[in-house]
Amino acid sequence: MDLAMHYLPDAKTQEQTIEFGLVAQPVTLGLVKGDRPIPDVVLFTPELVGKLCEQGIRVFVQRDYAAHTSFTNMDYADAGAEIIDDFFALAEMSKVLVKFSPFTEEELILLRDEQIVISRLIINELTQKYIQLLKQKQAYAIAINLITDKEDWSELDNILMSSANAEIMNKRLGLFIMPLVEAVLYSKNFRVVVQTNPALLQSVFCFKGVLCNRMVAEHLDMMWKDILSLCFDLN
Repeated sequence: MDLAMHYLPDAKTQEQTIEFGLVAQPVTLGLVKGDRPIPDVVLFTPELVGKLCEQGIRVFVQRDYAAHTSFTNMDYADAGAEIIDDFFALAEMSKVLVKFSPFTEEELILLRDEQIVISRLIINELTQKYIQLLKQKQAYAIAINLITDKEDWSELDNILMSSANAEIMNKRLGLFIMPLVEAVLYSKNFRVVVQTNPALLQSVFCFKGVLCNRMVAEHLDMMWKDILSLCFDLN
């Protein structure tokens, strides 16, 4: 399955920007340290971060992001990232936040309004409070483990359950996550990028604070709206 279309800017500038209203802001990505890391496995290696920085993206990495691997904070800094200690500062500076494990409720409280967050989603661990926090922030939330292949298997689980070593697994994770993150980073309108991206249609479970995943809604006994109706004005 073609996971995502690439939204790369035409102009090659020293620092890419996106227009929000009348103010041009840099494209920014925050990588959040996971709570339950898999040994030697990361979504973003220093090499991948370097590629993003070469595109003019400002990448902020939470200190000790890859402490469970052989990668150091200095490796990420050498690749062009800025190392940040505090999650609140990371959220304030980043258009998109990516975390391998689910965000905690404490982290959701610190999000900016209309923040875009990308992570895994463990439905059995979700609470109504968790969704309410996303609603309060009018957040856009993407669950990468909801993206499926043609056989309806989770693309992420296919990678994680493979017998490949950590180095190969990290490369596969990079190929999996990079197009999706680029599409969201370079979008001026989240609704439009969802319309043109099958992976996002599968994986967005909260659209500007509105719960839009049936499995989550049924598990929590909450009201929901279909992502198609939210993005395509189907009434």
